[in-house]
Amino acid sequence: MEGNHLNACPALRTGTERDCSCSSEESRYLTLAKWSLCLFVSEFLGGWFSGSLALMSDALHVLVDGAENFVSAIVSRFARQGDEDRVRKIGGTISAMLLLFASLWIIHEGMERISNPHKVEWYMIVIAFIGLLVNLLLWKIHHDAPDEHRNITHLWQDWHLLSDISASVAVIIGGVIMLIADGQYWIDGIISVGIGTWIALFTITRLLGFGLHHHHKSNGGCHDHQH
Repeated sequence: MEGNHLNACPALRTGTERDCSCSSEESRYLTLAKWSLCLFVSEFLGGWFSGSLALMSDALHVLVDGAENFVSAIVSRFARQGDEDRVRKIGGTISAMLLLFASLWIIHEGMERISNPHKVEWYMIVIAFIGLLVNLLLWKIHHDAPDEHRNITHLWQDWHLLSDISASVAVIIGGVIMLIADGQYWIDGIISVGIGTWIALFTITRLLGFGLHHHHKSNGGCHDHQH
C-alpha cells in the first residue's frame, strides 16, 4: 500500500484501497484551476473595457492563482511517486515566484495609473462582485478538503484564496468610491498598488518561510509545525 500514496493517505493505515483519497487532491486543484481561468477571462475583459486597472490587477492575481492550482495538481501527482515534502517545497517555490512577478507588474502599472488616471466605468463594480462570489465558491471547494489533504500545499492555497477574496472586496469598495466621487479615478491606481504590495509581502513571506504554523493529521494524528 505504500506505493503511489501521500504521507497521510488513510489507505496506508487501513490497508484498504477504497480508503484511498490521493487522486481526489489532484482533481480538486484542477477544478480550482479551471474556475480560476474562467474568472481571469471575465475580470480581465471587464477591466479592459471598463478601464479599471484594479480589476485587471485582480484578474492577473486570479490567473497566477490558477497557475498555482495547476502546479499544485502536478505536485500532488509527483508527491505520490517520491519525496512528498521535497516535491511540495519545490512546487511552493515555483508558485511563489509566479506571484512575485505578478505583484511587481501590478505595482508598476498602478503607480503609472496614479500619475495618469483613466476613466473607469461603473459596471466594473458588477464584474468585481461576480469575482468575489466566484472566489468565495473556490474557497469553499478548497476548504471542504479532507483532513489528509491539509498539507503545506493546502495551507498556502488557503491563504492565497483569502487574499483573492480580500482583493475583490478592495476593488468593489474602490469602485463604489469612484462612482460616488465622480472623477477621482486615481483611486483605481491606489487600489492596484495596494493589491500588488499585499501580494508581494505575502509572496516574500512564503519564500522566506515565515508565518507558517501548519497542522495536519497523519497516521497517528500527529502535528507538523513549521515556522
